[in-house]
Amino acid sequence: MKILNLSLLSALCILLASCGSTKNIPYLVDAEQLPEKQLKETAMIYEAKIMPKDILTVTVNTTVPEAAVPFNLPLAPANTGSINTTQLTYGAGLQNYIVDNAGNIEFPVLGTLHVAGLTRVQVQNLIKSKIYPQFLKEEPVINVRFQNYKISVLGEVARPGSFTATNEQCTLFDALAMAGDLTIYGKRENVMLIREYADGSKAVYRINLQDKDLVLNPQIYYLQQNDVLIIEPNKTKARAAGIGSSETFTISIISTLISVATLIITATR
Repeated sequence: MKILNLSLLSALCILLASCGSTKNIPYLVDAEQLPEKQLKETAMIYEAKIMPKDILTVTVNTTVPEAAVPFNLPLAPANTGSINTTQLTYGAGLQNYIVDNAGNIEFPVLGTLHVAGLTRVQVQNLIKSKIYPQFLKEEPVINVRFQNYKISVLGEVARPGSFTATNEQCTLFDALAMAGDLTIYGKRENVMLIREYADGSKAVYRINLQDKDLVLNPQIYYLQQNDVLIIEPNKTKARAAGIGSSETFTISIISTLISVATLIITATR
């Protein structure tokens, strides 16, 4: 009977240990207590800045399509294996601009444009100011889009990988949502953010996802293109990873012996 009680007590201890403390799970603890004044002071609509190696799509449109043709890159034909003109335009898309290491793009007619450090709206206004009214009598509609706003999430998440933000805005929690959220073993209080700047320099930040003041820091709360988030395992996962095959075999033997002893005691009662 003592062996049976011992086995039950051991199972209970393991269960309690596996549950851990719920205080280590929530995000932005007590965020509802943040003063409304602070939230208003830090409110902003984040706009990404263009960096070297970014890939951009730029389109110039007017009510007279022929007038805008010189300012648009030619269509990239779909790979149909046919030389038929209709098939070449079907599925085609505008070619992209790659921002060089100096932060420039080569734009039709206008030549070299320095775009690094500008938002996409600023680039739209820059191009418009150079082609209207000098080249076009009608004010054009210009659209600039990022094609590679990529965020990488690694470590203790459900779906690690690289993800593309379609609206050029991605918060920390947007990125974690795309990665399927942290696993129960992810360290929420010590997330690593690796960021690369336009000049090629890198910075490493440590983030506490439980800290309510995180929402007051837009430079960290909003991610930039090519940011990398690394979620480290907590102590529970680290301890589990340290159990080798020999330890696992020993635990299995002990568990089997306890089960056999329990059966014998039950049968002889």
